[in-house]
Amino acid sequence: MSQASSSAPQDLDLLPLADRLRWLLAVRTGLVVALPLAAWPLTRTAETLPVEYLVLPGVALLAFGLLLQKLSGRGRRWAVLAITVPVILDAVHLGWALYVTGGIGSPVVYVIVLHVLAVSLLSSFRSGLKLALWHSLVVMCVLEGVTTGSLPARAGVEGFDAVTYSVFLTVVWVTAVTTAVLGAVNERELRRRRYDEEALRRLAAALHEAESTTAVAEALLDFTVDAADAAIAAVHCHVPAGAAGPPVDLALRRRGDGEVEVLREVGAPAEGSLLDDVGRHGSTFLAAVTAPDAWVDEVLDGARRVVAIPFGLDGQGSGVLTFTDDARTGSRIQQRRVGVAEQAVAHAATAFARVALLEHLQRSAFTDGLTGVFNRRAFDAALDRELSLAARTDAPLAVLIFDLDHFKKLNDTFGHQAGDDVLRGVGAALRSSARLGDVVARYGGEEFAVVMPGAEADDAIAFARRIRKVLADVEAPRPITASVGIACQRGAGLPAADLLGAADTALYASKAGGRDQARMAGVEGPVSGAEVEDLVVQVQYPWQETATAR
Repeated sequence: MSQASSSAPQDLDLLPLADRLRWLLAVRTGLVVALPLAAWPLTRTAETLPVEYLVLPGVALLAFGLLLQKLSGRGRRWAVLAITVPVILDAVHLGWALYVTGGIGSPVVYVIVLHVLAVSLLSSFRSGLKLALWHSLVVMCVLEGVTTGSLPARAGVEGFDAVTYSVFLTVVWVTAVTTAVLGAVNERELRRRRYDEEALRRLAAALHEAESTTAVAEALLDFTVDAADAAIAAVHCHVPAGAAGPPVDLALRRRGDGEVEVLREVGAPAEGSLLDDVGRHGSTFLAAVTAPDAWVDEVLDGARRVVAIPFGLDGQGSGVLTFTDDARTGSRIQQRRVGVAEQAVAHAATAFARVALLEHLQRSAFTDGLTGVFNRRAFDAALDRELSLAARTDAPLAVLIFDLDHFKKLNDTFGHQAGDDVLRGVGAALRSSARLGDVVARYGGEEFAVVMPGAEADDAIAFARRIRKVLADVEAPRPITASVGIACQRGAGLPAADLLGAADTALYASKAGGRDQARMAGVEGPVSGAEVEDLVVQVQYPWQETATAR
């Protein structure tokens, strides 16, 4: 794979070089040989040298050029020689043709101008400027040679004249400089377009392979930072509540060359915010942010100039791509960035809709039919995914396992229908208490499990305490309590099986300790439960200091 990647740019570069060689040979045939020969009868006098003085050097130059073109297949160095050496000799030949056909007043002067123009376009603009300098020196040498007698004076061939030579220089250099400036601008724009097209192709390939909304968003952010030259880029997707479940807000951000960050605490855009305005208007915003905006301040680090491009999720929701913009308003750079980003968003919107449907089907396959939370298969896949992400980003992660206390006795006493109703209520309670991004699943029977990405130990303990309170409100023939086991780690730690084993061990410690409590792997005693939470309450009152000390 690495060999293919390294050879690809070289192949893209050699092909145009071979084309340049072929076109340059055709131009040389016309300009260096044919046109000077056409000028010979127009300027012929009794003292004009025979036409063979032009034919033989011209044929020799073409033969030499053909030889170098054959050798250009040996490598880039030979290809460069096949371009530069014949061009240098062509200038000498055109200087000689100028002398043969009547001096600086000869039509060959126009051939020299065309030669500079052709080389600037076919070779490079720097080469065109160097060739203009070389032509200037060659013609000056020819004129000085006639003036000093080094070249025999002939009828119509005048020596060096400052005024005439200055006119010649002006025409040649104006042609060279104008061609170089205009050509460089156009070539830079062409290269930029080719680069954008290649970036869009890479984006299309990444989107084709993406199997989740997160992967689609990551591909879009990579493209935006790279092709749109954005310092910070972020994507927000919103799926409203419906039959498929509660509302979903997914936000991801990338800063420069950094890793893509999943922003789990970002909810729906506030009314009147930039994202809300963009979503309601459905068109691209080029915003100069002057007032506080929660999204811009928190996600885009308070950027003052922002581009926001909305997109739809095929009737299932909406999204917005935002990125910082440092280009001048209305400039070509800004127009190019916005244009290429809009093309990328159009591709990504289709991919978002595709993976949203795929994820909906997967949710249907991965959802527990009784409780409405994820099933064991979905839990295992989510845990593996979040462990991999935590290892890459050195982020914390917590796993909790809940076991309903004395559930079998409830089933035996009140019947399985009552037990099913309790399981439904517990599933709903867990879903309503979980944070955005947490994965709640039925682990088996009366056991539930939760993956909490980005959660520290305090977050997991707070969740366990919250669940203890909401379980008390679940409609049931008798109060519902649960024993909880917690395991936490940061970054690349235990594999999934060992982390679950640690949480399971903590769960059995909770049962052995009297149930209706939570214990954490590696920590002595309960971290949540009646006694622990009463102790927390006692700490709040100064007059119970003695009880707290115990």
